[in-house]
Amino acid sequence: MFKKVGRNIINGIGFGSFAYLMVLLFKIQTTIPTTRNILSILIMSVGIGLISLIFENETLVFLAQLALHLIGTLILVVVMMFYNSWVLGSSFWIIFILLYVVFWTISGIQRYMQVEKMNTAISRRRKNMK
Repeated sequence: MFKKVGRNIINGIGFGSFAYLMVLLFKIQTTIPTTRNILSILIMSVGIGLISLIFENETLVFLAQLALHLIGTLILVVVMMFYNSWVLGSSFWIIFILLYVVFWTISGIQRYMQVEKMNTAISRRRKNMK
């Protein structure tokens, strides 16, 4: 369990860092980044990584897991934005949804590659046993 928590935290920090770099690249944040901004992004990212543990729950259907994850992520992002006194304009929703879809696409590709890697290892092991 600790391994899953750690992996999710690291993934959350990675996705959060990438999102913040995109925010800076496209000049969505118009103020100079501060230590406060960076720490709040890191804390939010850890939170999103921890919320992602909901996908380990086998009692909920995937759509319910996804909805809870989306809502939890949205809450963390909005709290972080208020903490940093950033404006929630109409473009926020477009950017939020776009980044959420991009991150889900990246996660899906990562999972697909992991499954392919495991299948290849299983296939090799079966060949070696014969």
